[in-house]
Amino acid sequence: MTQSRREALRRQQEAQARAKRMQRIFMVGAIVLAVVVVGVFGSIFFSRLNQSDTTSTGTAATPANATSDGSGIVVNPGAFKDGVPKVEIFLDYQCPICKQFETTFGGTLDDMASKGEIELIYRTMTFLDTNLKNDSSLKAGIAAACADNAGAYSAYHNAIFAGQPTTEGAGYTTQQLRVDFPATAGITGDKLTDFQQCYDTRATSAFVNGTNEKASAAGVTSTPTLMVNGTKLDNNTVFQQTTDAFRQTVLSTKANG
Repeated sequence: MTQSRREALRRQQEAQARAKRMQRIFMVGAIVLAVVVVGVFGSIFFSRLNQSDTTSTGTAATPANATSDGSGIVVNPGAFKDGVPKVEIFLDYQCPICKQFETTFGGTLDDMASKGEIELIYRTMTFLDTNLKNDSSLKAGIAAACADNAGAYSAYHNAIFAGQPTTEGAGYTTQQLRVDFPATAGITGDKLTDFQQCYDTRATSAFVNGTNEKASAAGVTSTPTLMVNGTKLDNNTVFQQTTDAFRQTVLSTKANG
């Protein structure tokens, strides 16, 4: 074999060796890249899974105007003065008689609360969910509590009752609770975004479940139940009154005991 042929063979062998080394490097690189890709997509998957779990349960939130014991929501809390009558309305948003009461006397109570003549507290109950086999009482209560954080509790509360289904048990739709009622209550822009996130995550569900439990613990078994200074008013008497007579009843009712 001539020297030139030996040199050519040597170069060929070296080239083959370099090709094998490069092949090994590419294979190792591909394996490393695959591991990295799997890790990244795995992280994204579990991150989204965790986000999904968070969305379904929500972050616990308390309405801005909740009572100190979490038993209800105060309407216009900065308006009333010490010594004015404390008016508590126990309600269920699926209760037809509650709607009748709100239609007749809700405006009077709102006016009295805005003038600081009374301390008005709404205490939401959800027992009709069991009776009617749905979850609209809870969902409406959650939405109303979220609306309080948007500064529109009274307006949203009124919108719920104005939009109550004519057929008891039909329940509220997501469109109503999430879009229609907020629009009626004047919740827009960033406040609407925050409200919808609060509703979607059920952030106030623990609060609403708590108001229902506290109402039951207080011995309330039906809605509407009206308490003024701890004295329960008779619904039959109240529903026979004019709004002026009802106002005077509220202002003149003394503390129980």
